[in-house]
Amino acid sequence: MIRMLQIAWREFASTALTKGFIIGGFVVPAVILVVMITLLPILLKDEGPAISGEVSLIDKSGVLADDITRRLSKETLEAESGSVAMPEIDPENPPEADEMAAVLSGALPSAVPDLTVNSLDVETDVEEAKKLLLEGTADDGGLLALAVIDENAVSTTEVDSNDVPKFGAFKLFVKPRLKDKVHSTIRRSISDSIREARLEQAGLSPDMINSLTKVNAERSKEVTEEGERNAVEGLNMLLPGGFMILMMMAVMIGGQYLLTTTVEEKSSRVVEVLLSAVSPMQLMTGKILGQLMVGLLIMIVYGGVGMTGLVFAAMADLIDPMIIIWTLAFFFLAYVQIASMMAAIGSAVNEMREAQSLMTPVMAVIMIPYLLWMPVAMNPSGTFAVVCSFLPPVNSFMMIVRIASTEPPEIWEILVSLAISVVSSYVILRGAAKVFRVGLLMYGKPPNLKTLIKWIRMA
Repeated sequence: MIRMLQIAWREFASTALTKGFIIGGFVVPAVILVVMITLLPILLKDEGPAISGEVSLIDKSGVLADDITRRLSKETLEAESGSVAMPEIDPENPPEADEMAAVLSGALPSAVPDLTVNSLDVETDVEEAKKLLLEGTADDGGLLALAVIDENAVSTTEVDSNDVPKFGAFKLFVKPRLKDKVHSTIRRSISDSIREARLEQAGLSPDMINSLTKVNAERSKEVTEEGERNAVEGLNMLLPGGFMILMMMAVMIGGQYLLTTTVEEKSSRVVEVLLSAVSPMQLMTGKILGQLMVGLLIMIVYGGVGMTGLVFAAMADLIDPMIIIWTLAFFFLAYVQIASMMAAIGSAVNEMREAQSLMTPVMAVIMIPYLLWMPVAMNPSGTFAVVCSFLPPVNSFMMIVRIASTEPPEIWEILVSLAISVVSSYVILRGAAKVFRVGLLMYGKPPNLKTLIKWIRMA
């Protein structure tokens, strides 16, 4: 037992007490914390240089050019910039890709663009007009966009089978890499102009329609014991992912260090000296315990950065203390599974490049939760989420997502998942120990997966 703990301390010290680890594990998080608290709010206020350029318009309807010119004038855009609010996103009906880009770009401040609208003749060749978009870049000015509005975009005599008017549309061609906010501003202005023109054509007042359909609502407030605070939409869905990624990062970094040190010791024949003093099982257990402390240290440091951020944002109450306890419990078991596989792979190869072909099972355990956490976080009580939280070896990561969600599972579900993790950890650890015992003193051609299974059976 003492020798095993000595190996664990040696493994921990050789990793965690190096300059590289200290800089990466402590200095970098400290810098991130300083930037997040002090510099980030300042940097987000920087609007950057204003985009200036021309928008060409081919208005085949003949009634929209003046209104679009007014809407895209700098005076109008400056007046609107202080009143445009972030739209709410409905999880059941998410926006399209271009609408999402507009939502995300609208979340950050940006200088009001200086746009000049140039009305072209309706007979203008569209293909020739589009060629100007290839000249220069979006930052150089020039032609930024070309809009072509159909003749029947405002008024039409065509109707569908339900006697509903069938209006035309408009096409928008933009310069490559045009800023999303400028793109969405042009598109929104043209759409609003067409919409209001249709209403006026139908004898309806656009102002009256807007007054009837627009609902002014203050920002949602969360009521806490300390008082009210602004609600942060989406945080309750992102928080489970943060816990899972934190645990995944600690598990993967600790496991990667274990793989590296095992390969290095085997290739340098140091392992032969170690085996003269301890058994293969003691060596493997000591190495796993040592790198477990490394992973735990990483999780504490980066988790502390995240908690500090929540404290400064007055949102520390979002974290239930039991979530931290369950995270530590599932971290230990997930780490034992990943580290055991890493140790087995490291003992079976002679060089790091040989380990890549055997890393597929390990990477699958890591990537599957990463790909599935979003649907699980959105519906933590659904059948899919429940099945994932009981399916080893990914259940540890998936259960943490459910625990940190807005619909935490029943205590019996957590305990069952924990029991499944314990059993699967024992099975993986037992199989890895057999590979470790055989592979440490095996040199030459690296084994394949079939050979590793053969080692497990014969050991």
